[in-house]
Amino acid sequence: MKGDVKKLYHDPNAFFDLDGHAVMCLTRQAAIEVCRMAAPRGFLVVRWEGDIWHSPGFEARLDAIWDGLDPPVDLETAERNNAFAARMIGEEPAIHDTFVLTTSFLERYRHWPEPTRH
Repeated sequence: MKGDVKKLYHDPNAFFDLDGHAVMCLTRQAAIEVCRMAAPRGFLVVRWEGDIWHSPGFEARLDAIWDGLDPPVDLETAERNNAFAARMIGEEPAIHDTFVLTTSFLERYRHWPEPTRH
């Protein structure tokens, strides 16, 4: 990730611009928007974790974890999965105000280090 792991991000575009996969702290609204934007960009939301923000940093919560589908999936399936992820984020209790999203490519999981995509 190119961003600051101790910062709370409000802009959903930052997730994609800074490769926030599995580490970026997002506000509830930014996380919902990332879910909505992900499939057309080739990403599947495979997990999100709801946390409590303590500037800086967050308190991880084991009672606010959602697991989605595993790749490979087609675009239509990814759109349904990601829409459900967004809906579930919106239904989380207000105390969970920070979300970390884990994504994969539609066709496969990410690997570290990530090979260049063409």
